[in-house]
Amino acid sequence: MRPLLALDLRPPVLLDLWPAATILGIVLGTVAPPVAATALLAALVVSAGAGLWEDLVPGPWRLMALLSPLFVGVGVGVALLHASAPDPLARLAALEPERVVVEGRISSPPEAAGFGHRAELGVESLWYGGQEALRGGAVELFAPGLGALGMGDEVRAEGRLYVPEPSPDFDYARYLATLRVSAVMEAEGIRTVGEGRGWIGELHRRTDRALGYGLRPEEASVVRGMVLGDRSLIPESLEEAFRRSGITHILAISGQHVAVLTAAAYFVLRAFAMPAAARVAGTLSVIWLYIVVAGAPPSAIRAGVAATLFLLGTLLGRPVSPLHLAGCMLVIILSYNPLLLYNTGFQLSVAAVLGILLLRRPIEDLLRRLPLRLPRAVTVLVSVSLAAQLATAPVVAASFGEVSLVGVVTNLVAVPLSGPVLVLGLLAAVAGNVLPALAYPLNLANGALVSCLSLVAKKTASMPWAAVSVPDLDPHATLLLYAGFLPAAICGGGFARERGALWAAVALVWTAGWVVFARLSGG
Repeated sequence: MRPLLALDLRPPVLLDLWPAATILGIVLGTVAPPVAATALLAALVVSAGAGLWEDLVPGPWRLMALLSPLFVGVGVGVALLHASAPDPLARLAALEPERVVVEGRISSPPEAAGFGHRAELGVESLWYGGQEALRGGAVELFAPGLGALGMGDEVRAEGRLYVPEPSPDFDYARYLATLRVSAVMEAEGIRTVGEGRGWIGELHRRTDRALGYGLRPEEASVVRGMVLGDRSLIPESLEEAFRRSGITHILAISGQHVAVLTAAAYFVLRAFAMPAAARVAGTLSVIWLYIVVAGAPPSAIRAGVAATLFLLGTLLGRPVSPLHLAGCMLVIILSYNPLLLYNTGFQLSVAAVLGILLLRRPIEDLLRRLPLRLPRAVTVLVSVSLAAQLATAPVVAASFGEVSLVGVVTNLVAVPLSGPVLVLGLLAAVAGNVLPALAYPLNLANGALVSCLSLVAKKTASMPWAAVSVPDLDPHATLLLYAGFLPAAICGGGFARERGALWAAVALVWTAGWVVFARLSGG
């Protein structure tokens, strides 16, 4: 008698879609819980169908179909666990107490703000009404004198605690939640307590100083932005020029930064004939030290997790496809904090990576079919730039109300320039921590490159058609643009690759039409 559920587990058995199913559960469970129940029901239907009808899905994918409710359910469960977790600090802040005392450690580099400086503060103890009210959590601390301190410093602050009200343009409370920060504290003053200064803060301050030796203020601000992710000192006009020219991404710590650091650390350790396990351990230590010193922004954490998975896979002799690696990375990060889905920096970082992985190949196939034959290196660079620009355009439009039209061309110059700037900046940071004089020649060379980079941004941004305004976008318009990319992305993922060039052309036309429609509908 033939069993009801006959499984053929001989290779190949494909479970490659488990990260996508889990991510789907986390996303829907966080953003739209009612829809998550529908997705889980659909997965159950697919599973039942695959169990009852052997030919419903291809043999290698049958086990994936059977297990799909498990992966979707795990994702939904993770989202619901986070949503139901108690937050006593947020509940207290909702009462807006006028006087609380907080002791804790600074967990992000202080940045200039309208009220002195601001930084994230990990709460170790909070007193209210003369008694200790709670321990744990984090607040966004605004206080005079905070700029002289750094990450890891233990401080005591006294002031007002509250949850910021959302505005029509920006929900600050939700943004803080993506950083696992529960409330805002405005302190009249702070002082160090306990152990006082932390070594991470001291290392950050030394690195910050090292990146400024021999550079003009504007040049130093760009280098600090690229190496440490601190854009607070970049002039507003220059930052606007970077945004209009479509190269703001080079000012954020991203995969490029971590890739350069990973390669440098790994090959230096290999040059000293270190064993493979020691090379991986040493490289990972350098990567995560850099991420912590830079304040651990979401884009850097994403890149750090991806680098960790890649190095561990290499060490274990289990190389993983880039797309599967990206999926596993997202499962890990979103399981830790699903609210990162609302973080613009995280959205841009993920969109750029997925765009390059899924859209680059179809766009490259399209470029090769053009009458004008370009060198392969140029074709690859243009396809990577265009893929990243297309994938991030919906997020940029929804977040900043404009889309750069010159970004693809500008990136052909800016990305090659940013590599040497980053390498020289990292070398200057290390050299300046050892001996300040060693950082000067590196920074002088870097200053010339940064001047060229800034000039490219300013000249392209000054063009009247450099960027088009697309105000008042709603999420449906953003999803509509991504829907037009889906066929090309499917081809780029390995399905029907021979049609990739056609669907890449459709995606480009779709984007142009979408921009025109969004511009006209926005007035």
